[in-house]
Amino acid sequence: MFLQNANISKRILEDSNKIKDLTWGSLNDILATIVERLPYILAGFVVLILFWLLSKVIKKIFWTASGKTRLDSRLRILFSRLIVVFMVVMGIFTALTIIIPGFTFGSLITGLGFTTFVIGFATKDILNNLLSGVLILWQQPFRIGDYIFVGNNQGKVEYIGVRATKLRKDDGEAVLIPNGDMYSSALTIRSAGAERRMLLKISIDYNAEIPKAKEIISSVMRKSEGVVAEPKPKVVVTDLTGDGVNLSIYFWINTDKNSPQAVFDEVATEVKTALCDAGIEMFPPSSVIVQNADNQTEKAEEKSANWSN
Repeated sequence: MFLQNANISKRILEDSNKIKDLTWGSLNDILATIVERLPYILAGFVVLILFWLLSKVIKKIFWTASGKTRLDSRLRILFSRLIVVFMVVMGIFTALTIIIPGFTFGSLITGLGFTTFVIGFATKDILNNLLSGVLILWQQPFRIGDYIFVGNNQGKVEYIGVRATKLRKDDGEAVLIPNGDMYSSALTIRSAGAERRMLLKISIDYNAEIPKAKEIISSVMRKSEGVVAEPKPKVVVTDLTGDGVNLSIYFWINTDKNSPQAVFDEVATEVKTALCDAGIEMFPPSSVIVQNADNQTEKAEEKSANWSN
């Protein structure tokens, strides 16, 4: 039993010595390799610094040259940063080819092929919005201050970013639309400061004098501060239906000076008040039978007389 324990202790001691020898041997090999590759490591750092300095020079040249063009300032910032990143990455890869034996750009591209595919597939929406934002800033189909219609959204452009565009709606709410949707959707654009046409539809009684109603509405348009004088407002009969005589009121506003929703509210209120004051009855634009109290009284009396007969 004593001999068996002695053999186990001896084996443990031998294993410990082997582990120690292997550890020190590995550390010595690593230190020897580092000392051997030290000139290459220093050369790699020098190459990296040279690429970094070169990126600063190219960035400065690009910034100065692009300042004389109409290139959007956000694109100038984006491109200048991309130049620095590209040059630094190229410097890192070049330094690695010097420091690490057998390292080449081909092996790196082969190793990153599948990883790049997976990352690209996972970030396709981000890349789509990014590239669309770059194209929008490059082509400039619309500018800040323009009023645009895109899908179910409309509003004044407040900000054009690389990822999304910010619109301010008529009710004051802001909406961010991804640039991928902005670039791939049909847009209706009204330039900043341009007049925007508004449409108000109403129905009046068949017994009303249409020329008189038109004159009253035109007078309201002329007095409204939010309605521009040119183009002139128009009031036209668009249909004769069971709802009454349908009138379409066209007027224009300046989107830089007035809110479309506020002007529309003002005009609709004033038109309704003016027509009612003139004794012209308005009907809702739907198939609804409207009876006033006098008509109901007359029909009730007529019905009572019929029963008595």
